[in-house]
Amino acid sequence: MKNSHSSFLRYLGIALMSLCALVQAQQISLEAASEGLQEARELCSSIGEKEKRLAKTAGYDLDKLCGSLELIEFSGTEEAEEPLVTPRQERQSATLAKQPTLDKQTQPQYREKTGALQPFGYDLFAGEPVDFEQASRIPVSPDYLLGPGDTIELGFYGKFNDSHSLEISRDGSVDFPSLGPINLAGMTFSDAKQLLQQRIKHEMLGVQASISLGELRSIQVFMLGEAYKPGTYTVSALSTITNALFLSGGLSDIASLRNLQLKRGGKLISTLDLYDLLLSGDTSQDAQLQSGDAIYIPTVKETASVDGAVRRPAIYELKGKLTAQQLVDLAGGLEPNAFNQSARISRVGKGGFMQVLDLDLTTVKGKNTPIKSGDRLTIDTTVEQKELIVTLSGHVHYPGEFLWRDGLRISDVVKNIKALKPDVDLDFALIRRELPPVGKIEPIFVDLGAVLANPQSEFNIQFFPKDQLMVFSNKKNRALLMQDLAEELRLQARSGEMARIATINGTVRSPGEYPLTKNMTVTQLIAAAGGLSEEAYTQVVELSRYDFSNLERTVSDHFSITLSDAFKDPEKDPQLSPYDSISVRSIPEFRENLSLEIRGEVRFPGAYTFKRGETLAQVISRAGGVTELAHMGAAVFTRKDLRDQEAKQLVELRQRLRAEIAASDLEKANEGKSGGAARILEQLDTAEALGRLVIDLGAIVDGSMDDVSLKDGDLLVIPEYRQEISVLGEVQHSSSHLFNRRLDITDYIDLSGGINPRGDKKRVYVVKADGSVVLPRRSGWFKHRKTSIAPGDTIIVPLDVDRRRALTIWGETSAIIYQLALGAAAVNSF
Repeated sequence: MKNSHSSFLRYLGIALMSLCALVQAQQISLEAASEGLQEARELCSSIGEKEKRLAKTAGYDLDKLCGSLELIEFSGTEEAEEPLVTPRQERQSATLAKQPTLDKQTQPQYREKTGALQPFGYDLFAGEPVDFEQASRIPVSPDYLLGPGDTIELGFYGKFNDSHSLEISRDGSVDFPSLGPINLAGMTFSDAKQLLQQRIKHEMLGVQASISLGELRSIQVFMLGEAYKPGTYTVSALSTITNALFLSGGLSDIASLRNLQLKRGGKLISTLDLYDLLLSGDTSQDAQLQSGDAIYIPTVKETASVDGAVRRPAIYELKGKLTAQQLVDLAGGLEPNAFNQSARISRVGKGGFMQVLDLDLTTVKGKNTPIKSGDRLTIDTTVEQKELIVTLSGHVHYPGEFLWRDGLRISDVVKNIKALKPDVDLDFALIRRELPPVGKIEPIFVDLGAVLANPQSEFNIQFFPKDQLMVFSNKKNRALLMQDLAEELRLQARSGEMARIATINGTVRSPGEYPLTKNMTVTQLIAAAGGLSEEAYTQVVELSRYDFSNLERTVSDHFSITLSDAFKDPEKDPQLSPYDSISVRSIPEFRENLSLEIRGEVRFPGAYTFKRGETLAQVISRAGGVTELAHMGAAVFTRKDLRDQEAKQLVELRQRLRAEIAASDLEKANEGKSGGAARILEQLDTAEALGRLVIDLGAIVDGSMDDVSLKDGDLLVIPEYRQEISVLGEVQHSSSHLFNRRLDITDYIDLSGGINPRGDKKRVYVVKADGSVVLPRRSGWFKHRKTSIAPGDTIIVPLDVDRRRALTIWGETSAIIYQLALGAAAVNSF
């Protein structure tokens, strides 16, 4: 029984070791490896403590073998290589994924994803070492020390040809063909090769040999101290300190990068400063390992951080005395936008409070400032605000910035008219100036036309640094472009000081608020507003001014200025004060184009202009009067402002009707009936405002009724004489009938087949030819006979909404719908 257990455990150990080796070497297919891996994991999960103890006595560590299976993963392709170690960043990916990230363009290389500085260099060894070369692929140095487990590849040629692979045994020798045992352990490969060549030459006549190294031995080293995972690691005999760091997962977060110690037999062999490797690529101190070596990583002692305008902001480990310039060099140097005259060190003072030390890194003293542990050096960036420039903007072909120099004038920036776009305003441009020493804003009036006409004149103003010249177009509303500057002037005004702003309104091209320039006059403000419009009244403008001398009460005064005199005589062109307001009036009835359109039965239909106060009868007379076929009783007269008012009333009526229909439908639903009043709303939604004014055109023309005063946009439609009487609504057949004096409302309804079951005979009404609505007396049906019917009239039979409580606005709604429809039909007929 014991033998069977031993055989099983031996088989299990060999199987697990073979699977691990094959998977890592990728010598089996991905599918086969996955199946075998799953089977091995299930087998490991079924092993008990008793089997593990028996396996250990047989020389197999099942815990280690089964644990190695958990580290094996497949990337999904057979070509993908497996990492030799699980990277630390991969193991922490779930935690880092929850942290906020920064934009890659603004996130420094050595900043954490939270934005805080990160220690320099640790991420190199915590990354995935996918490029680690196996020992068989690394060239062997001639100084390589041979030891047990190394293989010598031997090839004979000459007298006979043969090849051998000789492994150095534990006693340090190889069994050399024809020469016997030769001790090679402890010799360098170069010395061993020379020794073998000499013996072959002297003892094997006529034979020459090719000697090289084959598989190399593995050695065990110790990773101690602040290694990420301290312990014993098996590495290639060619491995160095950095190779062992990669295989062991790197360093802990508090490890020193500048004092890695290689110890052999209790003695310090060498010290490695990883900064030499990371910053300058120096591997001279990266010593080769031997079996039993210990790599000790102490904790980091002194650190200092660099932030701001450096290429690699991070926390750096200090080694010896360091100056501010040397710390900047560790951080990769300054960025191009660094302002090295403005730097500071944040340092913990003696009392436990933070202190700040200002530095000027352009001086020797600033560069040689000693750095202490815990210091934070910050270098500021340059301010984006530009100095010694002049800006040109607005209605120009090439806006931009120009270098300021002493004596620079407007003509140096705007050299000729070709630099300006078409429709430029030459009467007004503006300079925004920041006065030293506090940068107070001052607007300056510029007569651009005078500058271009005579560059030697006083109008060619000399620029100050940071001046902005704004050129305007005659077409655009420049008052909008002035809003930012006007707001700046308001903000800089203090108590007791008025903001230098003036207002102009009325008939100018661009009314609004404008900066009040020094000694600005009324005519200059008009020029700033783009000049006068065509309809401007140039004889008199009004200047309104506030008197702020009395703190208890502000008084507004008004002055009349003759504008024609102000343009001719500068003495009569008054200077403006803050918050002055200029009002430019319009010429009465300037280019006032009032028109009326007449369609239909007049001798000369068409559009007619009229003057204010002219009446409808006068324009009809100008149109040659009405024709013999004119039906003046059916004339349709519409007006624009009535149409707008009617549109608003229709909206209100729709809302009232929707509310009442909703209540009606609810009542019908409670009674188990369906409401039919929705048809009314559909008709009202399609109705459009007409703006009809009911007139008696015949009485107006013969003078027996007051005439109509005309307004711009009026429309008169005089249809041809109509003999028919129309019957619409809820009758059996809607139709029209010739007028007959002997017939009344009931007769015409009977001629249309009578009222159908949906009609409401109690609410029959008549839309007269002139658009008025007549509601017959409601005391009884036979009272309808007393309502006279005239040619062109329309009899309407409304819909009975079939409810106990009638819709209160149905009569109003129905009348409006049909009145609008009939009026629109009359207008559209022409």
